[in-house]
Parts: sequence; C-alpha cells; structure tokens
Amino acid sequence: MNYSRDDQEYMEYISNATSEKMLHPCDVAEGVCMLVDDASPSEPPVYFRSLKGAVSWAEGSYPFSDHGEWSVYIVGRQVL
Repeated sequence: MNYSRDDQEYMEYISNATSEKMLHPCDVAEGVCMLVDDASPSEPPVYFRSLKGAVSWAEGSYPFSDHGEWSVYIVGRQVL
C-alpha cells in the first residue's frame, strides 16, 4: 500500500502515543498491573496497563534507589 506522508506521520504518531500510554499510570478500571510500595504501606497502589510500565516506574522512582521495596500484582496474584 502506498500511503501519503501525512498518513504515515499520523500512523507513526498513533503508534508512539499507544506505546507511551502503556508505560504511564492509569485508572484502576484500565489497569492490568498494580504496583505497591511495600516500604510505605499507607501509599495507595499505582495501576499500569503493562508490566513494563510498572517496572520502569519503580526503577525510576526516588525511593527505589534507597530501599526499593516494591511488589507488582497482576489480576490478583503476585508476579514480582
């Protein structure tokens, strides 16, 4: 198929937006993974659409470098 330059840019934009959306926190209704800070049990869990998003969020957070006590749950069972 031959797509115009505008069509290609639009498809690239949609692809990038979708992949970036998978790495950012989301609402509990959309979340597949739940990241729990075990070092601060009073903190609410953070929900993500992908395991990669939860792991990158935990690795990039400030407390992770100090004591990094995180758990990741998928649909009610612990993964990491």
